[in-house]
Amino acid sequence: MVINLRGPKPAQDIGEALLRTSQTPPTIPEMLAATRARFGTKVAVQIKIRGEWQTLTFDEKWRQAQDFAAGLVALGLNKGDRVAVMCENGLPWIVSVYGVFLAGAVSVPLYSDLGIAEAEELIDRSGARILIVSAKALDRLGDAVGNVDHIIVVGNVEAREGSPSRFLRKGRPSLIPFEECSDHATDATRAALDDRRVVPEDLAAIMFTSGTTGGMKGVMLTHRNLMSNVESVRRFVQADEKDRLLLVLPMHHAFPLILMLTSTAVGAELTFENDLLRIRDRMQEARPTIFVGVPALFDQMYRTIVHRAEMEGRIDQFNLGLRVVDVAKRRTGVNLGRFVFREIRQLMGGQLRYVLSGGAALNPETARAFFKLGIPLVQGWGMTEASPAVAALRMSPRKFFFSNYYDELIGSVGPAVEGVEVKLIDVPQKEIYVHLHGEGELVVRGPNVFAGYWQAPEETSAVMAGEWLRTGDLGRIDDEGNIWITGRSKFVIVLDSGEKVVPDELEGRYGESPLLQDVCVVERQNRNKTQVGIIVYPNVDEIRSRLPGDVTEERVRQLVKEELDTIAKDLAPYKRVSDLVLSDTPLPKTALQDLARGKVANSYSFDVETWLASATPAAEQPDTNSDES
Repeated sequence: MVINLRGPKPAQDIGEALLRTSQTPPTIPEMLAATRARFGTKVAVQIKIRGEWQTLTFDEKWRQAQDFAAGLVALGLNKGDRVAVMCENGLPWIVSVYGVFLAGAVSVPLYSDLGIAEAEELIDRSGARILIVSAKALDRLGDAVGNVDHIIVVGNVEAREGSPSRFLRKGRPSLIPFEECSDHATDATRAALDDRRVVPEDLAAIMFTSGTTGGMKGVMLTHRNLMSNVESVRRFVQADEKDRLLLVLPMHHAFPLILMLTSTAVGAELTFENDLLRIRDRMQEARPTIFVGVPALFDQMYRTIVHRAEMEGRIDQFNLGLRVVDVAKRRTGVNLGRFVFREIRQLMGGQLRYVLSGGAALNPETARAFFKLGIPLVQGWGMTEASPAVAALRMSPRKFFFSNYYDELIGSVGPAVEGVEVKLIDVPQKEIYVHLHGEGELVVRGPNVFAGYWQAPEETSAVMAGEWLRTGDLGRIDDEGNIWITGRSKFVIVLDSGEKVVPDELEGRYGESPLLQDVCVVERQNRNKTQVGIIVYPNVDEIRSRLPGDVTEERVRQLVKEELDTIAKDLAPYKRVSDLVLSDTPLPKTALQDLARGKVANSYSFDVETWLASATPAAEQPDTNSDES
């Protein structure tokens, strides 16, 4: 089945201007061929496994993906067929996904740690004919692999617990080692592959996400969607073949996927690292010029820097350096962090141009902390349905090191990227009107806007307002076009007084407290009155440091309540919490470690012993020099 979903839009907006002036080929196969010809023997992607570097040059990447694609054709893969990919970041992931694109098929990237039931459901919902899966994930899934025809296994399944024979019963799919897939290719399948013409409107990927209206949905992204976004990203990143990108995010998300595609398009070197404990090692070895992560990762990185200073007896010196940088910046606008904290920058490879955060809202204090270290940490904003980049702060070294420009924009996600339009619309059901409040729901238009939800036309219609994609995010846009996200429209709490409480705002405030590890602000009904409630998972180490002696639920609750009350002093009275619920386990997170609000339960229990046992051991701090996997 060939899926051709949409024709070109009329040349009426800035998205079309982007396409006319694009330096990026309109399809992924064309991009692969172009970069192979241009960059040839240059290293395209690398990863260190058990102390040894594994690399692919641009030429090797294209040839191996081409051979893999011809093998897929030999297995009966037709243009438009879906292929589920469920393995960890690495060279096989690159070869597999690019092979699927070259075959004119549709990639369905899935999180390698998905639960059994959810993995089987998504594989079946996508209608995948082939599953490419790591041996580790396959061991966990067992027979829960959906109704696929073939399973291509990355890694040595024979050496792992269990036997592959359980997949070879009559009626089960065939089991093929990843290395042998290309062996199935023939002259006929290579010729058939050459005859397959991929056009920009063809579907390239189905990426499952919670979407803007809740529930797992398959976001359909065409080659035009992805490649137009690659062009937008390359312009605001300002990357070229001299850049080196380090990626630690799982590739089943659109954010790291578009960065992988962009690194290929510009000829940059991409390094994968799957273990957060080895980030420092990889930075020192790969010497990235660009590092990309999510807010939770940057919070942890800064805590590790402070922890290291404490362990080495240099915390006073570290704090003095922060004060020196802060005073100089406020008085002169000059950032001295790159000189005062030269050693920390060297630990990160010494070549960072800037660091990009995405996937969730960045804590302003974390941004300020990185700024003081002389490291530009800027955030972007987007959503899977927008392929995904919508907005980002552009990096200007002159403005960062010699002005307060970025300090004044902390909290903003910057202006819309080139080729994408963003505007505000009213949200009447929440009594939010742009002309009254200067705030509204952000909507997006451009060639990056998705082709719809897989087999869900009603949900697709619900999320579109004409040509505009409804993001579900509330925000405002300043006179310079910078976007400020203020919350999620569907989670806004409208009180009986008519006052509105945005959970994201309060969670940002409360989340700055080291005492409150996870927080979720929720609407509560008490005697038919709407109130503001909060669910808190307290930080075990911080609580124990403040509560010597026996730790009881009553003492923990009282300490948390006092902390909430202290923070609330700076809040309007109607925003203060009326109902406190304690959780003895961390609140649910997405793979990018932001709050999975849709999975937050209605009620939680708090057992002290369970809570104490839930603490993350200090040994898991990402500060090791080991290269052993």
